[in-house]
Amino acid sequence: MAAFVEISPTGVETWVDGDEANRLQVHYRQDVEPILDYAKLIRDDGDFSAKGIKNDFWLYAVIPPVVILQLRHKGIDLYRDPKRALREINENYPHLKCTTKRHTLNH
Repeated sequence: MAAFVEISPTGVETWVDGDEANRLQVHYRQDVEPILDYAKLIRDDGDFSAKGIKNDFWLYAVIPPVVILQLRHKGIDLYRDPKRALREINENYPHLKCTTKRHTLNH
């Protein structure tokens, strides 16, 4: 049975679990519902996107720390490989997007 270790300031819980072969597994959990609600609120607010584009910025997605960990487990570094990260977000994490548009990077 998993044992609670800590909760980070970002809300990520760390749990550990051992087995008969003395292997240790580390599990991470986070309540992402407030983040999903925030992304949906922005996604549904057309005025937010319009203002962002006019000011040369655009919030494409909100990525909770636990998803960053999932991406890294898949071999995707959000900061070093934004092309793969964008593809992964579009395909597997669309609810984190703050827009209904789909974007890609060409470089």
